[in-house]
Amino acid sequence: IALVLFLLMGQSAQSCINEYRALLNGDVTFTDGFNAAPVARFDKSNKKYLLQQLDEAEKRYQKSRTIEDYSDYGSMLIYTGNYLKAKSIYLEIEKKSPRRYQTAANLGTTYELLGQNDSALYWIKKAVKIFPNSHNGSEWIHVKILEAKVKANGDENYLWTHSILSLDFGNEEIPKNKNKLNLIQLQNQLYFQLRERMSFIKPKDPVIAQLLFDLGNVTALTSDATSGLQVYRLAQEYGYSSELFTKRKEHFEDLQFWADFRNNTSQWMSDHKRLTVLIAVLVFIAGILVIRFLYKRIRKMVYKKRN
Repeated sequence: IALVLFLLMGQSAQSCINEYRALLNGDVTFTDGFNAAPVARFDKSNKKYLLQQLDEAEKRYQKSRTIEDYSDYGSMLIYTGNYLKAKSIYLEIEKKSPRRYQTAANLGTTYELLGQNDSALYWIKKAVKIFPNSHNGSEWIHVKILEAKVKANGDENYLWTHSILSLDFGNEEIPKNKNKLNLIQLQNQLYFQLRERMSFIKPKDPVIAQLLFDLGNVTALTSDATSGLQVYRLAQEYGYSSELFTKRKEHFEDLQFWADFRNNTSQWMSDHKRLTVLIAVLVFIAGILVIRFLYKRIRKMVYKKRN
């Protein structure tokens, strides 16, 4: 016990920037204390900031009159929720300068936000043809989302009950990379798409919920159970629920229990260093006394048997 206390003391000085995390095999590792769950790329609720950026974008365009600045102005219209005006700008740009990736991609996003998923799918597919590696090569996810929305035809329950990306990580409490996917690449692509969508859409949402569950599975495999659990909790916030999800989340929480114990112990010892040393010394002395006592008892018993 004393040895454990001293070992933990050696780690405790870093507990503010590092932490113990649970691995899928049940072990505990000491690593950077980051939050693996994605966050929105920008805060859509910060109207003052967005309107300020919109005003600046409009002034830049009025001064330069370039298509690039006009496109940037259209982007800020999307961010501020003025979808119809943004659509008219990008359709105008498309007529003047066709086959621009930014135009096709932003038109696809605008149509999706307007609920016109057929048109959104057309423009996103066009954007992918123009620039296949855009957004870290993640636009295939956007295409899959729009195809699912077109099939759903306004039925949100369809999106809650049908897999969007058709990723298979097995049915066990620990996810498996059954199809030998490039998990690092997939993780980056899911993360990028989620940050974009979460800027516009708050809980609950079936699409984001599904993508978060997929990301949680991937993150658990590429990092640790703790990171996967962080993403699972966000998926739950967005409304994700299934028997498999519950089984995995509960298992990850069980794995995390001892990691939390180590973190709490380490932090307590960091805050009470002198008391920790005193406890360690007392435990060590108590251990010596117990061993001495047991040694004497055993010697006495052996002596009685011999006599």
